[in-house]
Amino acid sequence: MGITENLKRASKQRDELIATDLLVTAKSVVRAYAVAVTETATPEVRKVLVNQLNQAIEDHAEIAEYMIKHDMYMAYDIEKQLKHDKEKVEKAEQLIKD
Repeated sequence: MGITENLKRASKQRDELIATDLLVTAKSVVRAYAVAVTETATPEVRKVLVNQLNQAIEDHAEIAEYMIKHDMYMAYDIEKQLKHDKEKVEKAEQLIKD
């Protein structure tokens, strides 16, 4: 495999790592806003938090759609996703060994 192919592969792996981190963070943000909405007693604050929650949900969907489109996240095929995850674990283990 040539250097160009190695660079392309590394770029896709890097992009997937960044996208995965963004997706996990987006999920955490959605949960945090959902909890905050249920904990506030002030209608004005609740309205702001609900708006932020809705934006966080849209951000999560946008990230997930990007990952699905670029074969980074197989949300509709659990077997394919598990295979993909296993391959990533094996690559990580190989990096540790090298």
